Order: sequence, then structure tokens, then C-alpha cells
Amino acid sequence: MQSSAHFVDPAQLARITDLELLARTVVEGLMTGLHRSPHSGSSIEFAQYRPYAQGDDPRKVDWKLYGRTDRLYIKQYEEETTLRCTLLLDCSASMDYASGAHVTKFNYARMLAASLAMLLHRQRDAAGLVAYHEDLLAYVPPQSAKHHVRRIFVELDRLKPQGPTNTARALHYLGDVLKPRGLIVLISDLLHPLDEMIDHLRSLRARRHDVIVLQISDPAEQSFPFDHTVTFVDAETGREQYTVPETVRAAYLENRKKHFDRIRAECLAWEIDVAEFATSEPLDRALHLFLHHRNHALIRSSQRALARTGARR
Repeated sequence: MQSSAHFVDPAQLARITDLELLARTVVEGLMTGLHRSPHSGSSIEFAQYRPYAQGDDPRKVDWKLYGRTDRLYIKQYEEETTLRCTLLLDCSASMDYASGAHVTKFNYARMLAASLAMLLHRQRDAAGLVAYHEDLLAYVPPQSAKHHVRRIFVELDRLKPQGPTNTARALHYLGDVLKPRGLIVLISDLLHPLDEMIDHLRSLRARRHDVIVLQISDPAEQSFPFDHTVTFVDAETGREQYTVPETVRAAYLENRKKHFDRIRAECLAWEIDVAEFATSEPLDRALHLFLHHRNHALIRSSQRALARTGARR
């Protein structure tokens, strides 16, 4: 029977107050869907190669590869590989916004971070967490220990959105503390100046980190559906702006498009995956994107290992 959490409205999902239970429910629903899918192998059965060593099971040798290279390599399946992934969560005040009956951007982002942590744990990967606004709020180094994921849930549970944001500072911090060749997942509404953030994303890529940017938006931010005069309050500065929506809608949507088009163009140039997720949509698409990126990251890792092996020979 398929899990009831699969494709559930986030507003209903948010009623689960235990983050660990919520994450387990989401991931089990996702895995049920993957196993039912005829394409599930590409998502959950990825294999990388390593050189054969004395004592290895000959049944794991890729004999077709041996026929092409005249060298023995062992297939390693997903549960035998390890990825170091750090989740970077924006906890600034702008994330504390919701229109209508939708969950806030922060609640959506936190549910997503918890689900990703559980998914990494299920894949036996090393999961870490950085939470920030203007300052660093929490840092949990990536580990794959059995109970490590619970520490991440404890940190996520105590976080509250507040204050201004400084994504560039958080990225700079990661560049200093993380070993090269990890995976970094930035979860943010990206409503802040871009130049410094983009510079630090480039720096992380130069250090051979894989990066995914998950932009979280409220549906009202995407369409600006307001009909009556309204006073908008900047959540981070408190500045108020009285607005007649019909006179500013076109300019707002155009400025928003330019802002995020630039982010996407810069990310594309540096081979960074970026995607936008509305708080009205289930978490599944973001998790599928993550799995797709994870597989490609592991493929690149195995290719580098093969290249190093070839160079040593």
C-alpha cells in the first residue's frame, strides 16, 4: 500500500509536530513511489566502481568492463557508497511568510531539510546542517553515525525565523570548515543581494563541492495576486510600503524575474542545480531533484577515482 504521505499537501503534513516522524513518513512515501516506478533503478540503485582487491567477491566484478579495459573493477551499489552532504538552511525573517492557508516558507524549508536528512541517513550518507540568518545559528558537521540524524532533528526543531539574512557569510563559513568534494544544499528564498552570494557559490565549486540551490517561494510571491490597496512590511527591516497592487504588479513581477534569472544564469555557468519550489507543492519534486543530483555527484566521484587509479598505473 502506498504511503499516505506521498504527494500530501504541505499544510496537512505540517500538522505532524514530530520532525523525525514527519521526515520518516515523507521518505517512506517517496521510496514506495520509487520502488513502484519502472525507472526506480536510476534513482535508488546507482553503482560506482573501485579496483578489485584480493578477497573481494568475484560476483561483484563487472566482467563487461573487464572485457573493455582488461582490468578488474568491483561494482559498488548505493548502500555501499558514502556522500558528505551539508544542508544550509536560511532562518531569516523573510522566511516567516505565508499567504492564505499555505505553510510559511520557513516551515516548508524545515520540513524539506528534515526529509533530506532522513533520506541521507537511509542512503547511509553523511548528513550535516548549517542554520543561519545574519549569524550562524547551528552547525552540525556531516557524519553518517547511526544516531547522528537525531542531532539534526533536535537543531531543526529549536530554530525560529528572525532577523536579517547573510547567505554569503554562511557560504564563506562552509568554505572554511568543509573538506573538498562534498555536496551542499542551500535552502532559501534567495531574497537578498546576490553579488557576494554568487561569489561564494563560485568559490565552493572551485573547491570541487557539488551545490544544489533550492529556492522556496510562497505562491503569492510568484503571482502577486493582491487586488486591494495594502501596506507591505519588510520582515527584516520593518520598513513599510503602502501599495496599490495594480500599479506595481507588472514592475514587481519583472524585477522578480530579473533577480532569479540572474541566479539561474550564474548557477548554470558553474554547473549548480537550481530549482524553485512553491510552499503549496508536495516535497516530492525537491527530493527527486536531490536524488538525481546525488547520483550524478557519485558518478563524478567514481570517475575521479578511476582516473586516479589509471594515473597510478
